Amino acid sequence: MSEHNFHRSFAIILGINNYENGIPALETAVPDALKLAQIIQEQHTHLKPQYQAQNKYKVQLLLNQRVTLKKLKQLIEDFKKGQIFLDNEKVTVNNDDRVLFYFAGHGIALEALDNQDGPVGYLIPQDATLKDSTTYLPMQELHDALNALPCRHMLAILDCCFAGAFRWASLKRNIVPKVTVYKERYDRFICDAAWEVITSAADDQEALDSLGQRGKVIDGDEIHSPFAKALFDALRGGADEAADFNEDCIITATELYSYLRDKIEILTENQYKRQTPGFCLLKKHDKGEFIFLLPNFDRDKLANAPPLNLQNNPYRGLQSYDEKDSGLFFGRENLIKQLYQRVVSNKQPFTVVLGASGTGKSSLMKAGLLPRLRQSTEHLLQILDPMRPGESPLKALVQVCLPLANIITAEELAKDEQALANIVERWSQTNPKTKLLLPVDQFEELITLCKSDEEREQFQKLIKNVLAKYPQKVHVVITLRLDFEAQFQTSILKDFWNNARFVVPPMTQDELREAIEKPALEKVVYFDPPSLVDDLINEVVQMPGALPLLSFTLSELYLKYLSDRTRNNRALTKKDYEELGRVVGSLTKRANQEYDQLVQEDPAYKDTIRRVMLRMISLQGAELARRQVAKSELVYRDEKENKRVQTVIKSFSEARLIVEGSNSQGEPYVEPAHDALVRGWDKLLVWKRKNQSTIVLQRLLTPASVDWKNEQSKQFLWNTNPRLNVLKDVLDSNDNWLNTLETEFIQQSIRQRNKDTGSRWGIGITVSIVLSTFIASAITLVTTVFSNLKNKQNVIFASPGQEIQGYTGYKYVYTPDTVKDFPPAVINQIVMGIEKDTPACINVGLLKNGIKSQDRVSFKINAPKKPGVYYVQFTYDFRFDCKDLGSSKGAISEWLSGENTIPPTQPNIGIIIVENRINFSIYKEIWEAYSKNVPSTAVATDDPQKPKGDAYVSLINFQFTNK
Repeated sequence: MSEHNFHRSFAIILGINNYENGIPALETAVPDALKLAQIIQEQHTHLKPQYQAQNKYKVQLLLNQRVTLKKLKQLIEDFKKGQIFLDNEKVTVNNDDRVLFYFAGHGIALEALDNQDGPVGYLIPQDATLKDSTTYLPMQELHDALNALPCRHMLAILDCCFAGAFRWASLKRNIVPKVTVYKERYDRFICDAAWEVITSAADDQEALDSLGQRGKVIDGDEIHSPFAKALFDALRGGADEAADFNEDCIITATELYSYLRDKIEILTENQYKRQTPGFCLLKKHDKGEFIFLLPNFDRDKLANAPPLNLQNNPYRGLQSYDEKDSGLFFGRENLIKQLYQRVVSNKQPFTVVLGASGTGKSSLMKAGLLPRLRQSTEHLLQILDPMRPGESPLKALVQVCLPLANIITAEELAKDEQALANIVERWSQTNPKTKLLLPVDQFEELITLCKSDEEREQFQKLIKNVLAKYPQKVHVVITLRLDFEAQFQTSILKDFWNNARFVVPPMTQDELREAIEKPALEKVVYFDPPSLVDDLINEVVQMPGALPLLSFTLSELYLKYLSDRTRNNRALTKKDYEELGRVVGSLTKRANQEYDQLVQEDPAYKDTIRRVMLRMISLQGAELARRQVAKSELVYRDEKENKRVQTVIKSFSEARLIVEGSNSQGEPYVEPAHDALVRGWDKLLVWKRKNQSTIVLQRLLTPASVDWKNEQSKQFLWNTNPRLNVLKDVLDSNDNWLNTLETEFIQQSIRQRNKDTGSRWGIGITVSIVLSTFIASAITLVTTVFSNLKNKQNVIFASPGQEIQGYTGYKYVYTPDTVKDFPPAVINQIVMGIEKDTPACINVGLLKNGIKSQDRVSFKINAPKKPGVYYVQFTYDFRFDCKDLGSSKGAISEWLSGENTIPPTQPNIGIIIVENRINFSIYKEIWEAYSKNVPSTAVATDDPQKPKGDAYVSLINFQFTNK
């Protein structure tokens, strides 16, 4: 037995046959009312004994002359006072009661007023006058009166012409789909408010001025309206008990409506004018259901609801929905249909699912499109597993093509642009009637993760050639962030691009409601209060890319419920929602909680978390994006640090902030669960701002270290790379972010450089001995060195602390091909002259090759006070207003002395020698400076002798000039 059973059940049943004042009489209304009253009064006697008392109805039957306008008005007044006239007395209704209201008779709908949504519906009293609406009862009055009843459940059934006009007085909400009724759901049906209306006919016109006739059917020796006959069949059950869709001996109002709609539409369409029943909810409706029990009902035989645990979380948090999650993917039904039609229409073989970050592109493809295609009986498809390009798109492609050709290798794909087309050709010979579908998720990884220009281009050529050669045999669907589209529209796939675009719009309020409520419904989870759903919708409906944040908040609400063992009501609460910081604050709050908890355990986690998370961001594109990090990249020499790293991964993974997986080569990786984390976590944004140059340097260092390890050749070392000094300082610092492989790489590079320097120094000593034979004094040697250095254009000798002033001309040379190595903020600042820390004013992907130059920029720096040799680099901070890109406010030169480099690939461009000729300890440094190739002209990006992308900004004809 449920603890939420009803105290009393009331039925008010009205039927009118005998109309006056020119209104046609009816045959079936009174028999319908009488029959329903009989069924309702007897129904409980067929139930098992323990359910009879709680399902016994007290019936008030009003027929013909007892249903005048005056008596209807009195009935409505009683409803408004919370009362029902029953057995010659008025009974006060309370929250433990339920009420069934039924009307059989004439109805009409008149033309709507300008300020109303639809037709104005009326019930026709027994004494109404034809064409005099003042003698009719407006459905709005009945609506308001029913809403005033203080009962817990109310079901109104209107069996009259144009009854569907009643819906214009009610809420327009979707019908709850068929669901399994567990014990817990049955209890919810009873305890939550249910305010439902079923109407026998729709309002097919906005203006109607004639009374329609009800149809009739014969049931033995009785006549009834088709709607009433179907209603009686449903309530009485019978051999098939067709209205009991779940076969649980419970007929909910929703099931009853579905049964009536199917029966009446078919019956009336075959025999006379089509009649369409309707269903609507009143504003007091919650998650309850008005129910009728069939004779074999037994609550104890209902299954228990799925347990609420971590595995049954109905929300994916920051992660996208995969195909296996399609049963929980709601709110995109119309969009799935559109995308499905686009793919199967065969108009063209390429589809680009485009959308801003956080609009659900990946979920739409994986949990929406792919299941729909697999279920299709019209189209024969072989769907390959969805792939992500990752760092090696060719290796990833090999893995998904294994079902087609298990002997293909990445090397073969790299050599032959037709390789994929050839695979499809061989496959189609044995599958002539089947079409191949290749889904590619997160196509932007070709830019954010793939470091090889050649592999990126080859991957696109493979796709282009198979689409061009076999457009009827293959279809490629990709998902792509909208801010990366500009970089592909003019790419190898440009011929297919414009007709392939499928833009994913933001979700509407109704779609958001489905995405929130329906996954919870699947797991028998509720919102307390129901208005919490509206709060969630209102917070995100105008928020760009809000879906992952919304899903994360819902997941956190679920986890918060699990953590409270005192609750067993399966309800997600507004109190928890507020404590989480609502949608906007939930992600940051959870990330900060994980951070604070670990730091409280050990302050060393401050640096560990920062280092781990900074490796997980990509600086490409107009916005920050997540980066997939191989777990091997997170292995350090310090075992304590390694243990902390593993704890961080475990903690953040269990919090659903990051995810673990394996790439196409089977290599384990971790990555943020969504771009929303790297764009929205305040701590991470601060770390990124303070460590931007380090991030850029690390992105260059890591692949170089891997190449060296794989090739085992000193040619891959950085012994001549100007960044080595910076990395040596990192190696010796307290904030050493280098992993094990990077450390070995840097140490070996330093050793190789020392060997090279030692060889040059040995040659220098030999030269000095030879010179001493002819010149008798080492000072003469020093003088010679100094003299030669002074002839170098970019070398200045200064006294300790001396102020140095001069001019330099510079030229910025940039190409879109090198954009991948620099964050948009740097590109906008240097190339476009946009002020630092301001939103980008231009999509950098639209930049054409160009040069930005300025002559005779003055600079003023102070030489260090300690004698030595100092290598100098400059940045130029142009400050332009985004609103006025044409006005320069001047340039500021900044001496960075090797601590920071923009561009990071730029060689040292100047030497300052703070001399003290008595201090011989600096002579070795001076000799090294003499030996160094400090260029008078920096290498430009378009220099054919340099690999493309090796430099981004070059300073040309740079020189110091003493004033």
